[in-house]
Amino acid sequence: MNLLDIPLFGIMRSKLSYLSERQSVLAQNVANADTPGYKARDIAEPDFKKLVASSGLDKSSNLNMTVTSSKHIAKSVPSPMFGASKRNSTYELNPNKNNVVIEEEMAKMSMNQAEYQKVLSLYSKGIAMFKTALGTGSGGA
Repeated sequence: MNLLDIPLFGIMRSKLSYLSERQSVLAQNVANADTPGYKARDIAEPDFKKLVASSGLDKSSNLNMTVTSSKHIAKSVPSPMFGASKRNSTYELNPNKNNVVIEEEMAKMSMNQAEYQKVLSLYSKGIAMFKTALGTGSGGA
């Protein structure tokens, strides 16, 4: 059984992909802080609430699933598309006409990293739960 066939794991993987991609864009902003005319970029967060609702994981759904075999669940979560766009809303404009504020970018990177760690922890707890249910434990000797 593939963990990505479970909608919750697919959504968490999509969130991790988004956060990883966003970290790269924010790092590029910091790297180009002194580049004349550079405009800070960011990635708009996909609507993960809609993703959860479409996957059948929300409380109001009946968890309708498509089954290809009596042993397999074929429902998959679509992966959101990420695209970086220029960010216009910053607090200051540098003399070299770029809008990168190092403190602002570092704060965003820190929040992004904390969110990544939170989702990664949930993902590993889910895997540990399956290992426990299968009787293989959580990796001990």
